[in-house]
Amino acid sequence: MKLKHDIWFVAVLSLLFIAANAFLVYKGFSAFSVIPLLLLIGFWVFFAPEKLFFALVLLAPLSIPLRRLVPGLPFDFWFPTEPILVFLLLMLIMKSIRDRYFHYELLNHPVFLAIILYLGWIVIAIVPSEMIVVSIKYFLVRFWFIGIFFYLSVLLFRKDLRNINRFLWVFTIGMAVVSMLTIIKHSGSGLLNQRAAHSACGPFFIDHTSYGAALAFTIPIAIYLFTSAKSSIVKYLSLGLSVYFILAIILSYSRAAWVSLIFAAGVWLLILFKIRFRTVLVTLFILFATFFTFQDEIKWRMERNTTDSSGDLMEHVSSIFNISTDASNLERINRWYAAIDMFKERPLFGWGPGTYQFLYAPFQRSYLKTIISTNFGTLGNAHSEYLGLMSEAGIVAAIGYMLIIIFTLTCGFKLLRTLTEPQHRGLIITCLVGLITYVIHGFLNNFLDSDKIAAPFWGFTAIIVAMDLYRKSNLSAEVGKNE
Repeated sequence: MKLKHDIWFVAVLSLLFIAANAFLVYKGFSAFSVIPLLLLIGFWVFFAPEKLFFALVLLAPLSIPLRRLVPGLPFDFWFPTEPILVFLLLMLIMKSIRDRYFHYELLNHPVFLAIILYLGWIVIAIVPSEMIVVSIKYFLVRFWFIGIFFYLSVLLFRKDLRNINRFLWVFTIGMAVVSMLTIIKHSGSGLLNQRAAHSACGPFFIDHTSYGAALAFTIPIAIYLFTSAKSSIVKYLSLGLSVYFILAIILSYSRAAWVSLIFAAGVWLLILFKIRFRTVLVTLFILFATFFTFQDEIKWRMERNTTDSSGDLMEHVSSIFNISTDASNLERINRWYAAIDMFKERPLFGWGPGTYQFLYAPFQRSYLKTIISTNFGTLGNAHSEYLGLMSEAGIVAAIGYMLIIIFTLTCGFKLLRTLTEPQHRGLIITCLVGLITYVIHGFLNNFLDSDKIAAPFWGFTAIIVAMDLYRKSNLSAEVGKNE
């Protein structure tokens, strides 16, 4: 009888809410529409946090700016992922305090120590920041990205390695939906319309460059899912996804994503042919020496390139090296020099985390300005993960970030020498190739303040760290048995 009474109560309450919300939507007030989603999130937070985590990863590519739902707000964030991130992080902190638990294995891992250095110096750099509120928000965004996409991911992956495949699948599904909607929208203006590609990925992505960076992460995942699939259905599905994402990244017209994939493919070939790391270093040294020896001639040839970006794929590829007339390339150079000059003035603490886009205008050099430059500097970030961090938080924060990358890649390559199971090796290769796409992409853009890039970047880092901890625990267990 009580159950029947509860069902009627919920039904009546739901109908009343639907009627009230319909009336408010009719009057132009739609904020109440998010209440069911918030209640669902609250239910997941307290009763099914693991499912909420995977829902978060699925929604990361699909999140949209809140202002698209509620115009006129004085603030903005990615909805619904950032509220979920905050809920999960608070729950994780409260649970850790209540259970007096921390994953102490991480304290001895170089990747985690590099993350502490990176985040710790960002906190220190907040104090002398020119815009303290902006810098605090910058830190909080990175804190909950790393807290959930890295730390919580490590916990879940160590608990059950099958969670790694679940993570990869849900992110891939989310990207497949976004890519489908993007291609449909793009086709309305013509798939060879390069300018239409810039905004076709909206409102999920700010522009085609961040969309291309996310696709560069996703292609190695799809190929891994294909090569590791045990059933024919999954194999054909993942093969189709691989081809589909390659087509999507071509249609994104993101030159930075294309370059990053070419470099990543080169690394994959080095792994495939088991070329020694020493040989790679010698080759890189020769390439750098050649570049500096002939840098004047290389620069002269690049300046003679007048091919601008366009809908013609060959011309678009050729325009990558155009530093003479291509406005996009020239504007990047303008932003890089502004970031370098900002860094030179404040090399230790920078101007404040997250402040570059508000402060770079006076540092623009007049002879580097382009037709898309503005005197007020209102066009965004430094277009470089490394230079942007140096200008905003100083050299120590940049070193911390680079150490994260170095230690993660080093750990991944060491795992390839010790792991014997093909599926585990394939997983590590996927993460290495995916991360290298963003290492290269980071020279040309910076997107780690976006959930769409933070999820795979920190997730791949967590996979490598979790697999390393898994290997070490198994090794310790074997040593214990032998003793």
